[in-house]
Amino acid sequence: MRRWLVSLIALLPFSAQADDALIGLGYLNGLVGINLEWATTQNSFFALPAYYVDSSGLDTDEFRWVVGWRHKMERGMMDESGFYTGLMAGDLGGERHYERLGAGFEIGHQWVKPYSRWTVSAAVGALEALECADYKAEFRCDSEEERDQNDLDIEPVVVLGVSYSFRR
Repeated sequence: MRRWLVSLIALLPFSAQADDALIGLGYLNGLVGINLEWATTQNSFFALPAYYVDSSGLDTDEFRWVVGWRHKMERGMMDESGFYTGLMAGDLGGERHYERLGAGFEIGHQWVKPYSRWTVSAAVGALEALECADYKAEFRCDSEEERDQNDLDIEPVVVLGVSYSFRR
């Protein structure tokens, strides 16, 4: 199911003619990577291939990702400064040693200049449920009681992000 969803989201930008191709850096809940974006007149599609970073440095052992769609509010165009809303999906869990996928609703603001764009956003979403063996060592999930105590349920999440991109 995940691969099908990722494939669908990855192909969305190609179904609309891109007016602007943007490339830059993005930060989203502990993920740092290259922000790739395709902006049409009223919509924008982005992908953030990234690695996790925290106070102990960049974790290049595991590749992470986030994709999303943004729509300009106020009936404006995506090449103008202003507020936008959108949807995002990917590794929103913000954990160093394991991937925790989720999806959420985003609201943000963009500042557009002739050759650059800044975005600042916040999102509210939900994270997937994980069983103990999906994120802990096997010996920590030996008994039924340990598995029940360490299973993660679906949880709400707040996602904060910022990006700086160059426009072509």
